[in-house]
Amino acid sequence: MHTPPLSIPPEHKTSSSYLLSLPQVKSLVGDYPPDLFFRLESSEQLPFETEWSNAPAPQQPWRIDEKYGAELVNFFFSSAHQHHPLLDESDFRGIYSRFIKKGPDSSIESALCMVVLAIGEAAMTEADIPSLKTSPPGIRFIRHAMPTLLYHSSWSFSFNLSLPQALVLSSIYYAYIVRPLRSWRMVYSAATIIQLQLSRHASYQRTPRERESIIRLFWSCFLVECDRIAELELPRSGLQQLTDTISLPACTDLGIIQSTSFLAEISVRKLLNRIHNLLYQSGKNPSAFSSTTLTVRNDLSPVDNVALQSFCDELHSQLELWHSSIPEAARPNLEPESIAITSSDRQAILRIRYFAARHILYRPFLLQVISNPGSLPSGETIEKARICIESCRSYIHSTTPVLAGPSQYTWTFSISSLGAIVVLTLASMSPILQGFVADIAELQEQALGNIRPWAFSSLEAVINILDELQRKHKLLSRMRSSVA
Repeated sequence: MHTPPLSIPPEHKTSSSYLLSLPQVKSLVGDYPPDLFFRLESSEQLPFETEWSNAPAPQQPWRIDEKYGAELVNFFFSSAHQHHPLLDESDFRGIYSRFIKKGPDSSIESALCMVVLAIGEAAMTEADIPSLKTSPPGIRFIRHAMPTLLYHSSWSFSFNLSLPQALVLSSIYYAYIVRPLRSWRMVYSAATIIQLQLSRHASYQRTPRERESIIRLFWSCFLVECDRIAELELPRSGLQQLTDTISLPACTDLGIIQSTSFLAEISVRKLLNRIHNLLYQSGKNPSAFSSTTLTVRNDLSPVDNVALQSFCDELHSQLELWHSSIPEAARPNLEPESIAITSSDRQAILRIRYFAARHILYRPFLLQVISNPGSLPSGETIEKARICIESCRSYIHSTTPVLAGPSQYTWTFSISSLGAIVVLTLASMSPILQGFVADIAELQEQALGNIRPWAFSSLEAVINILDELQRKHKLLSRMRSSVA
């Protein structure tokens, strides 16, 4: 099989925005612009952002409550840092101790401490839509750190790793408060610095710890950036073109669950990108940024079908190999009853990644059935459409416990849940597939319940779309029942 690159192609046809452009979906929810979510996110502005300039602002003298600060740092290392292990904890605690003694200033180390405190507070705070919109948890720390980060990311050519570490962590902070465009902007800045450091990698004598830090930064940027551009058509930083040349992190200082999970998430993200690239190319010339409307292809020839099935079988084998290769201590259980007893947050995320990959892997077969209502698909096509349905159902169930609290995955999993519900609703309206999704009403309601606590900006639009989808589906179901 031709091995496609590990990058998400421009204008790919995997996103929820693409699904909303399908004629069958437009008839249910109306016509939305292809860049709907970008427009909504870009129109949101935090109150203090207009205050920032290109240079560090004067820092107001203030002190962090030591007990509360220690609690936030501890929570950071037990939560967000498990997903992106960028910092050496003992080294950071030394930096933080000095930061506490002298107070905040305009140094990069001070900004790094502020970002860690911000993530700790965001990870500790339950969903509250009014405060998330106007004064999100942790924003007082970010407000202090951001002028320094913006200035140095624009003008500094230092090889101080604290700067890209703080930028990646600030990207993760913005993901926690459900602002994906800001998250992308910060990780894009970090990626530029990391690529500069990689380009000079051979010219500088670096210790093994420094090389490991750069590699971890690279892969964390890769994970965050791919989550953003999988759903938003945004410029690529260039990191994805380097994935075949950068080794995986060694993670020798981490526990088995943390190290294995980090490596496993990198691996499945690479496989997800391969699926995007192989099955969802737009057929248009690549561009850095576009909001061109995409159309579904429903004229697959028998030759194309054979090739599609061959590619999907091979990619499915790779997905199963990925899952079976994870050591048992970190391997996610895929059985439905295991959702409530998942032993760690990391296993929950890997489980969700598995079903996300299987969903988009088999979605072309489901769309082929939906797009050709007058023809009888083969048994193999129906079976693969059924697997897509099962994967979407498992995705909704698996994201429920994660979306119940603050997470850096909130926006990604919410937008992908919209895509899963659209696919499931289309299947429920197909005479051939509706028997596989008799629980569509419950799944729609579950997705709405998962996302509603975070419903502002683009996620408010997601709720509106799901509400309309649910309303139209109920109406059409009653009409079909009365006719029958």
